[in-house]
Amino acid sequence: MDPKVVEEVFERVSFEALKSGERRLLVVAGEGSLDLLSRLVNRYAEFKEGKTQLLYSNTNVGGEFLGLDTVLGNLGKKVEPTILDYDDSEEAMGGTWDVLLADFSVQMRANDIGRLVETIRGGGLVLFSIPSLKVWFNTLTLFQRKLVSPPFAERDVKQAFKRRFICKLQDRPGVWFIDLDSGEVKGLPRDVSPRLMPRARGKGPVRSLALTNEQLKVMDGITDMAEKKGKCAMVIVADRGRGKSAALGLGLSLLVARGIWRRIVVTAPTLSGAKTLFQFLKMGLKAQGLRFKEILREDMTTKISSGRCSVVYMSPVRAAEARAKVKVVDEAASIPTYVLFSILRSSKLAIFSTTVHGYEGAGRSFSLRFLERLRRMKGLELMEIRMRTPIRYPENDPVEKWLYDFLLLDAEPAEIKEEELDPEKLEFSNMDVEKAPEEILKQFYGIYVLAHYRNRPNDLALLLDAPHHTAWALTQDNKVLVSVQLAEEGKLLPAMAEEMLKGWEPPGHMIPNRMVLHYGFKDFARLWGWRIVRIATHPSLQGRGLGSLVLKELEDKAIERGMDWVGAGFGASPRLLNFWLKNGFIPIHISPSRNPTSGEFSVFVIKPLNNRTWKMAEGMSFEFKNRLLGSLHDVYFTLSPSVARLLLTPGSFKIRLKLSMSQRRRLKGYLLGTHTYEMTADAIRSLIQHYFLRGWDERPLKPWEEDLVVAKTLQGRGWDLIKRIFKIDKPLDVYREIIGRLVQHYVQKEGLTL
Repeated sequence: MDPKVVEEVFERVSFEALKSGERRLLVVAGEGSLDLLSRLVNRYAEFKEGKTQLLYSNTNVGGEFLGLDTVLGNLGKKVEPTILDYDDSEEAMGGTWDVLLADFSVQMRANDIGRLVETIRGGGLVLFSIPSLKVWFNTLTLFQRKLVSPPFAERDVKQAFKRRFICKLQDRPGVWFIDLDSGEVKGLPRDVSPRLMPRARGKGPVRSLALTNEQLKVMDGITDMAEKKGKCAMVIVADRGRGKSAALGLGLSLLVARGIWRRIVVTAPTLSGAKTLFQFLKMGLKAQGLRFKEILREDMTTKISSGRCSVVYMSPVRAAEARAKVKVVDEAASIPTYVLFSILRSSKLAIFSTTVHGYEGAGRSFSLRFLERLRRMKGLELMEIRMRTPIRYPENDPVEKWLYDFLLLDAEPAEIKEEELDPEKLEFSNMDVEKAPEEILKQFYGIYVLAHYRNRPNDLALLLDAPHHTAWALTQDNKVLVSVQLAEEGKLLPAMAEEMLKGWEPPGHMIPNRMVLHYGFKDFARLWGWRIVRIATHPSLQGRGLGSLVLKELEDKAIERGMDWVGAGFGASPRLLNFWLKNGFIPIHISPSRNPTSGEFSVFVIKPLNNRTWKMAEGMSFEFKNRLLGSLHDVYFTLSPSVARLLLTPGSFKIRLKLSMSQRRRLKGYLLGTHTYEMTADAIRSLIQHYFLRGWDERPLKPWEEDLVVAKTLQGRGWDLIKRIFKIDKPLDVYREIIGRLVQHYVQKEGLTL
């Protein structure tokens, strides 16, 4: 291909970007594309005033940063490069450059694209280099290789994500694609009328740092709400790239300067998620001439102290438990609502910020589930701020539109009302994610955005390319009502099970791995099953039994295929556990530690589909119950009693209650009132452990009473805590009455004599 053609396109793209103030995207495919693009960056630098800030991103293989010598050798003096490994792409968030040059020859991750593209300012260029299309579509990126899950091989990995990438470059103004091999040039010019970005006019050393009036509104809102006497909450909802984290940091610097509060707690799903906030907090303190001390962990700020005030990062669960008048939550939509309400209850001013659309897009569920409840709370002064203005480029930027469309960052579910549901029209089927109409795909994915799932771009790439992942949907009249993502697991060789016992984790086999590693059930690895990765119902139709209907359909489909089980893993809560238990699923594992973000223990459940699996599941269930019963006082001391009770409830085992003569006599004395609980605790513990292991069709205890015996005897919580948790005035008397009924039950059922 004549290089002059590429140069002409590049000059047009550069002219449009600089003239309009918008960004432009150019993708070049073919051998030598990286060399060509890195040389052309100098042409852009000639057109632009001042230095050109270039962000070059690629991957490091065997200690060699790919393409670095080529790029640096081509750049002129007007270009100042920043070199960034894809593995460190999160570090770019909050930064700003004129040009992004990224090479997708060896690595291409959706997460990196979602992060890096949004760091380019208006008037800048996004440049992607890819190999010859024939080569590219016949090789796997490093990300794709990690999608291989035995018994599948590399040849089974699909190339749908790459095809979607190329397809989304077509017929879009401001987006260009050049194939050096075929000479094909595709792209549409876009109007170059200057699009000015609205700029804030804040006065003062900190307010003058704001880029938009919306950022000023956030900063002023923080200081205003902090002066209120009653309980307050502030909610900031924004699309990505609107500067919400920066505004939070600047606003907090104003609070620190006042020195009224000794401690302000900041939290986010991860420490890196608070990086931008702390960066702008320091900037605001410096602008006010304030000195501060900084504590770092892994090169990231965890605490800033200035004067008598400290701003400290804590994990979401710790933030909920901490004592502080002011608490700030960034990316609140990615944190369970019960943790958010704990943060609200334990503070005077709680500030919640989240992304609606964009890289961390999960914010619609935040609006539906959390914000609506805040609006109805009495005695709470609530301020809501919606941020729409981009800080780096003008509104309606063509590259942002391309990015959101390509990665489904703004996917929405179909509009449907409860009264429109018609059971006769429901259809459940496998969905080809690549070939499905774009509107159906957006509906499918949009339900996940509305549900409490933190959607990362990599999730879409995995669904498109992973050979063991499939999408299923319950639809009515071409509207998606329930979205399901499945992962095929099992069918592993005996030798693999032996390696799993030694700690090897086969990619993509979460349930078999836990059964082998944690319990030693090697034969389970040979069984074949579906793990339900995600299942979500349209919010307008929840509570109508559609989720249960889909589970039954999946069970039937699995049986037709000759599969052995259907299972799932999720953060344990009473609501979710009830859903799975009522649909016949059996708990078989609970993680030994809490998820640091959600604060929940992960639980795995399965539903056996044949006699062989049922027999194996009975053994696994008994082992699981025994293990949980023996660990509630230690590993799971902080587990919710309701969650523990639900995990222990399903199933029954034909075992006899065994109490020694001494235990029976002391138990009798306890019921007569001559013995204390402390004198009889071991006998009561044996009784309750047997109660949950044996199981009965007619349970003598009510759910809250089962919660009580779990909390007191199995977890060993003190009477004062029991009194507060269960709101009972005389817990010792109530407990004695409960144990009396339990003993009477065993007298009748098992002939127990005291």
